[in-house]
Amino acid sequence: MRITSIVEALVQCGATPEMILCAVRAAEAGQQSDIERRRASDRERQQRHRAHVTSRAVTATGGAPLSDKERSPTPPKEINSPDNTQTLAQARCLPGGRRAMRLPEQFEPDRDFAARLGFGEAAVALELEKFRDYWTAKSGRDAAKLDWPATWRNWMRNAARPRKSHRPQASPRESDFARHQRECRQAIERELNGNQDNDDLTKTQPTFDLEPGDYRAH
Repeated sequence: MRITSIVEALVQCGATPEMILCAVRAAEAGQQSDIERRRASDRERQQRHRAHVTSRAVTATGGAPLSDKERSPTPPKEINSPDNTQTLAQARCLPGGRRAMRLPEQFEPDRDFAARLGFGEAAVALELEKFRDYWTAKSGRDAAKLDWPATWRNWMRNAARPRKSHRPQASPRESDFARHQRECRQAIERELNGNQDNDDLTKTQPTFDLEPGDYRAH
């Protein structure tokens, strides 16, 4: 029964405040006892469950009961030092125990190989700078290589290949109006060139002074 119901019933009966207080205290004590009984019942049930589990473990192993730590060992945590973490991030295990590594900071390429391909010192330095920037910035599994000297040689072989020449762009198609203008311009130029040739011919031909005489045909 709820405490509020008890209080209401006592008030209706005309009970004094002392009587109501005593009744409330008795009700709270009863509720507390119920809570303690439930807690004791739960503890007893858990103890029985643990005893049952222990007996099963003893039967399975045929020996003494195992402690809690022995029954459920906690796996040790893997502690990686900064150097070990960096090594694991940069290396990838391959069959045979070999590791594919990222580009080392102090990598020094085979410059003689590049020189045999026809590269000068300045060209080799430029390709090495591009090589370092490319592989340092690259991420993923492809960024780790098993043989960096071989990767450098392939890089220089690709750099030595002649680049494909771009096809010349086709001239834009001439429209009918543009063709008409061109034909008119060419006709005018021919006409002007013809008149100029006639003028030059007149200027270059010799002239003769004729004396007074009778030049009528007889």
